[in-house]
Amino acid sequence: MISVSEVVSVLKITDAVTVGEILLARKIYSNLQSARVNAQKKLNDLVALRQLERGDGYYRVPGCQSEYHDHARLLSKCIAEILKVHTTVPAIHREHTIPEIGLRPDAIVLLTKDNLGYCFILEVLINETDEYLRQKYNAWHLWENSLAYLSKLFGYHIPSFDIVPVTDLVGFITFLKEAL
Repeated sequence: MISVSEVVSVLKITDAVTVGEILLARKIYSNLQSARVNAQKKLNDLVALRQLERGDGYYRVPGCQSEYHDHARLLSKCIAEILKVHTTVPAIHREHTIPEIGLRPDAIVLLTKDNLGYCFILEVLINETDEYLRQKYNAWHLWENSLAYLSKLFGYHIPSFDIVPVTDLVGFITFLKEAL
């Protein structure tokens, strides 16, 4: 069973409804209202313990500098979809800085199933240009240490990876169904 603390540690910034949806999808609660209310209570408890910060309609882990605007919301929703369908807590690094190449991808994800793994770089595109995405793509694919870096990050041999651009949640859900 996944806890609210684990969910928030992966999402980094989110709202109570999203956490409730994850708890419902994992069958911890039987309806969304109960899941959301209980998530809200636990999130507020974590704020009281200073393990979370509360913003205007959102919660975030200390040190997270994101505000809960369109980009952060869509990224949180995408990561939530992964948590809803993946039976174990997948390895996800949100906004992980890579000083070697000056990148901070939105999320680096490793999904595993039946001793197989699938690694991808998740990039949410709200106002980014095609040129911006191309620069990120080139930085990853021209970096000779990318596979070694990803393998070390996950502690799992990564022979290849994809870059997954996301412009909407529906498209990402379709991608996830095909990827899993």
